[in-house]
Amino acid sequence: MNPDMTSTDTTGTGSAVTITEIAEFLRQLRALSRPDAADPTRDAGDATAERAAFLARKADLFARIAAAHPGLIPPSPTAPSPTAPSPTDGDPT
Repeated sequence: MNPDMTSTDTTGTGSAVTITEIAEFLRQLRALSRPDAADPTRDAGDATAERAAFLARKADLFARIAAAHPGLIPPSPTAPSPTAPSPTDGDPT
């Protein structure tokens, strides 16, 4: 087994997320959270582009993790509870 693999992809939705990808993602997050430390000459346009790339990477990683572990996805707060009574037609009797 490859030690870099955090999950195996059995859904066919994409490749498995690796520890290396997560580490690079966190490194990018740290650089974005301290923009002056990373590059004080960076302009606002570059920062916006970097943030957009980060958000796209985040969405991809989270979607792949969720696809690999569907049982960990919490139910929607607006979804009816499986133990809730069926809705009525408005007739109180």
